[in-house]
Amino acid sequence: MKIEKVKEIYKGDFVSLKIIEGKLKGQNIKREIVVFSNTVSVLPLIEKDKIILIKQYRAPAEKELWEIPAGKLDKNEDPEKGAKRELEEETGFKAGKLEQIAEFYKSPGYCTEYMYVFRATFLEKTKQRLDDGEIIDQVKVFSLSEALKMIENKEIIDADTIIALMYEKDRCRQK
Repeated sequence: MKIEKVKEIYKGDFVSLKIIEGKLKGQNIKREIVVFSNTVSVLPLIEKDKIILIKQYRAPAEKELWEIPAGKLDKNEDPEKGAKRELEEETGFKAGKLEQIAEFYKSPGYCTEYMYVFRATFLEKTKQRLDDGEIIDQVKVFSLSEALKMIENKEIIDADTIIALMYEKDRCRQK
């Protein structure tokens, strides 16, 4: 697409909204875009089959969700560094080993958010360090089979959590 015009219509603390106009394959195109930071999420494994999930309120969903730790990257922050930071902030665990398992656009039809997903092992207990305004009601260990059942029962409905758990399920099958 050849962008001819960009108009920022809102700039907030976390997102900005833009309207872009241009041409694509000879057609005039106009799109509304949500500009958001890149993000990370972390699948923390206490043991081979034991996963840490957190439960926190998500305003857009208007409810608490079970999910893996996740958050936005600071400007120019390395995804691995951000994953380590988010894991410790939200769960109170440090990763001895981090492995990137996926990366993807969350909603490329209207949003710039790009997510990196990591698998964390060899965890060491430290102290939870929540950001201001961040409220995590529970940090709980589940077996992989329990977490997969939670997906089936629609108790886990967060996309990056589902992707990470499916990755782990496939990884366990291959061994």
